[in-house]
Amino acid sequence: MGKASRKMNKRRQQQAAAASRQAAHQQGVELDTLFEQGEYAEVINTLAEIVKAGQQTPEELYKGAYSYFMLGDYTRAAGLVTAVLDAAPSHVAARILLARICILEDRIDDGLAIFDFIFEHDEAVLTDEQREDAEDILDYYARSEGDRLAKDFPHVAAFLGLEGAAEASPAVVAAPEAPAVQAAPVQPAPVVQAAPAPVAAAAPASAAPAAAEAAEDLSAAESERDGVLANKKLSLHKKVRLLNVFAGAHFAAGEHAAAAVLLSAALDIDAADPETLRNLAVLAKCMGESDKALALVAKLPQTDFLLLDYLRRKED
Repeated sequence: MGKASRKMNKRRQQQAAAASRQAAHQQGVELDTLFEQGEYAEVINTLAEIVKAGQQTPEELYKGAYSYFMLGDYTRAAGLVTAVLDAAPSHVAARILLARICILEDRIDDGLAIFDFIFEHDEAVLTDEQREDAEDILDYYARSEGDRLAKDFPHVAAFLGLEGAAEASPAVVAAPEAPAVQAAPVQPAPVVQAAPAPVAAAAPASAAPAAAEAAEDLSAAESERDGVLANKKLSLHKKVRLLNVFAGAHFAAGEHAAAAVLLSAALDIDAADPETLRNLAVLAKCMGESDKALALVAKLPQTDFLLLDYLRRKED
C-alpha cells in the first residue's frame, strides 16, 4: 500500500471515529432526556447503542443500572453497578445504589458496611437528596438496631445522630460484590398516618360498640404488622408484599385505619414500592385526603393514568 493510500485510510478511520463520537454524544443527550422522563426501558435501549460503539461513560452506565433497577431486572442492575465502580470507584450514587440492593436482598450487613464506607469517606460530597434517601433507608435500622449500629457501623450511627456513636470503635469496611436482588429505589414519600377513632366523653351508647370494634381492628392490624416485621425468615421484599396483603383484607372490610397501620409499616421498609404507594393513594382518597393521595402518586416510578383519573374524581 502506497503512502497516499495509507494517509487516505488513516483519514477515513479518523472521520469514522469522529462520527462515532458525535453519534454517541447525541445518544448520550437522548439518554439523559429519557432518564429524566422516567423512560427506563428506552434508556437501556439507548445505552446498548452507546456501549456497542464503545463510547459509554460511567455516568451513562449508572443511569442504565438505575433503569434496570426501576424495571425490576436486579441482576443486570447489580452488574452495571459493578461496571460503574470499576471505571469510577468514587461514584457515590452507584455505591448508594449498591447499598440499597444489598439491604433489600437482606444482605443487611453488606449494605450497612457500604453506607459506613460512604459516610466515612464521602459524606462531605453527598447531595441533599442523597442524604434524605440515606436517612429514609436507614431509619428502620436506627429505630430497631441502634445499639448494633453504634457498635459495628459507627459512621452510620454518627450520620443518624445515635447516642454512643462517638464512643464506638471504627469498623473495617469493604464494599461487597454486587448481588442479584429484588428491590425498588428508595425515595421519601408521604405516609398515611393511622390514628384510632377518638371516643367522646358524651358519646351516645350506640357509638360504644363501633369504637370498640375499631379499636379491635387496630389491635389486630398492629399484631399482624409486628408478626411480619419480627419474622426473620422473610426477606424485606416479602415483608412488604405480606403487609400489603393484610392491609388489603382490612381495606375490603372497610377498616381504613387498620389498613393504614400495615401500609405505613410497608412504606417504612421500602419508601418507593409501587404497590404500597398505589394502595396508600387509594386509601388516602377513601379517607378524604385527596391531596395526600396525589402526592403519593407523584412518587410512583411511572405515571398511572387510571389511578390519577380515579383520584381526581369528585365524590358522589
